[in-house]
Amino acid sequence: MKKVILKYLVEFIVIIVGILISLSLESARQNAIENELKNKIIKRLVGVIEEDINQIDGFIYLQNYSLKSCNKLFRNLSGANKMAQDSIVYHISSVGRALRSFFPQESIFDQLVSSDLIKMIESEELTMKLFKLYNEDLRRHDVHTKEFDNFFLKFNYSLSENFYLQDNWSNSPTDSNPIRINSYRFNEEYYKSKKMYSDIIESKTSIVQYLQELEALKISFSSLKELCIDELSNS
Repeated sequence: MKKVILKYLVEFIVIIVGILISLSLESARQNAIENELKNKIIKRLVGVIEEDINQIDGFIYLQNYSLKSCNKLFRNLSGANKMAQDSIVYHISSVGRALRSFFPQESIFDQLVSSDLIKMIESEELTMKLFKLYNEDLRRHDVHTKEFDNFFLKFNYSLSENFYLQDNWSNSPTDSNPIRINSYRFNEEYYKSKKMYSDIIESKTSIVQYLQELEALKISFSSLKELCIDELSNS
């Protein structure tokens, strides 16, 4: 009787151990699949981050171009330099071009979160910075961008209304002729008005603030890229 009980006990233990081994192997296999998927998404995220950094660099160039125009117009309105009407209108248009804003790509991060693969990331620092950048910094940037664009939309409308300005802008930092003035009617009275003077001051302030924000975002994206590369190396 004892031999029979021992036999069944051994068989039961073997079955349990077999089940546990099978579950362990399946869990390892599933983890390996999820880890591979996580790494594929992070590789795509690295590519998107590089694109966003390049986009930021382009906007930094364009915003600095507009800032230089602000400074030239400010000095002219203050009587510190003389400018021909064509030059004034060119730089007014250049200030208006500051309307162009940076829009980050967020779909890869959203995929990482929605698929729940973000839990597979080994680096706590990477996880923390991912959520901080995409859920905090970029949300705040979006609010500032809307405020920024709202001001420059009104500014550009005032140029159309008061100068009948028709122009075209290029987004390329390497374009030798980034601003093309098609036609205008110079409005001396409006140009020398308090409204124009205050708009140039506000434009300069807005551009400087936006440049600071772009530089901060570039640093955050660059740091995130390095952490992503480290995560791939350690996986």
